[in-house]
Amino acid sequence: MHGCNPFARSPHLDDVTLHPRPSDLSDAALISRFLGGDERAFRTLYVRHTPRLRMVVVRLLGAGRGDQVDDVVQETWLAACRGLHRYAGDAKFASWLTTIGIRTTYARFARSGEVETELFDELPAPAGAGPASVIDLERALSHLPDHQRVVVVLHDVEGFTHEEIARHLGIATGTSKATLSRARAVLRRLLNDGVSHV
Repeated sequence: MHGCNPFARSPHLDDVTLHPRPSDLSDAALISRFLGGDERAFRTLYVRHTPRLRMVVVRLLGAGRGDQVDDVVQETWLAACRGLHRYAGDAKFASWLTTIGIRTTYARFARSGEVETELFDELPAPAGAGPASVIDLERALSHLPDHQRVVVVLHDVEGFTHEEIARHLGIATGTSKATLSRARAVLRRLLNDGVSHV
């Protein structure tokens, strides 16, 4: 008699093959299943990776474009699905998907003529300036021109190198570095003068 022992063998389960739930599978296994026609595998990838993708897209788009976030996320997933058969697994799936999201966002700026070339003078940070709150930083980021905000988010928030940023955005490494420097100067000014005055 088995009683209350959960580890005891149950004869009625001897011939049962248990299949892992999609949420327990690796991204590679889910991709393989999706390419084989398993829609549940796609849903699992979507649920697993959309929150981070959405956060990156929100930051890249900046304030005032909340209505575009869902469109960019959808365009990103559509592009990912079209190119999934070419995903070689060289990078983590999340990084690969984020790269597509970055390019989709940047392409949206380019289509609308919003990739700005405006330059800002370097402004030194005053001595003794305290750290700004996360909310102030988010507001300050939203005031940056698109091309500067994208570089700041990718470098300082997402941890991309200048070489990776240059490759993803189709710009020179030096342009990425100069843009980051100018953007940081603008952020210092915004944070020191108060974002609400802008």
